Amino acid sequence: MDYFITPQIINFFIVTIICFFVYTGLNRYINLAVEKLDDCNKKNLEGLLRGLSQFFVFAIYFFYILNYFIDVKLCVGILFLLTISSLFVFKDYLNSLVIGYFSVVNKTIAEKDSVILNNIHIGVVTKVSLGSVEILKNNDTALIIPHCKINQIEKVSKDYCSVDASVVLSYKENPEKAEEVLIKLAEKLNDKYKDYLLKDSEQEAGSSFVYKGITRLNADYQGIEHSISVRVKVDVREEIKQKLERELAICCYKNGLKLPERIIALKNNA
Repeated sequence: MDYFITPQIINFFIVTIICFFVYTGLNRYINLAVEKLDDCNKKNLEGLLRGLSQFFVFAIYFFYILNYFIDVKLCVGILFLLTISSLFVFKDYLNSLVIGYFSVVNKTIAEKDSVILNNIHIGVVTKVSLGSVEILKNNDTALIIPHCKINQIEKVSKDYCSVDASVVLSYKENPEKAEEVLIKLAEKLNDKYKDYLLKDSEQEAGSSFVYKGITRLNADYQGIEHSISVRVKVDVREEIKQKLERELAICCYKNGLKLPERIIALKNNA
């Protein structure tokens, strides 16, 4: 009897019990992690996490048994390097999963929300998965953006939204001159595009083009950013944004406002 009950067999049973409890504990945490998700995202994330937990426990078990036959340190080192390489390769995907998980749990963005993503894409959210957000734009085209690529989320009314346009001027440009010119531009736009502006009512205050001032001091390491904003109906947002950007470009040109100069260093071959 003593021949069969060796230290190796005892250790084998101890490791087996430990792996069982680790696997059970991981499954409990997985159940807690996915309970606040909707059915579709819950199924996807639960399957992924359970697969990873099974792989983790199996790897411990496998390398423990392998240790009796070969030097397992080399194998563990190779596995560690492969794991680090995989994390690096799939870092954007994993980052999107993490951000998407907290977005879904905290309801940062939900289906049927009218949103503006990254101050560029406007539409209605049709699907929020752990990896990406899908919106239906005003021209009936669907746009899918990974969570890791979303830097700004602006929730808007289904009827109204804010439109911003910015221009980056050189550090050599006088800020007071730029402010004076752009304030006059905003006043001109209020008259030129008055048909696009919201009218005063009991429910909503009227809108106007407003010079917001300096919005970034070091925009892209090139200059100082100035912005003009206006609140309009959602269905004319893209049109008025194009007009506003055009007016800004013309205004800067006519008033001689200095734009940033990109310095290119040329290396002469001897």
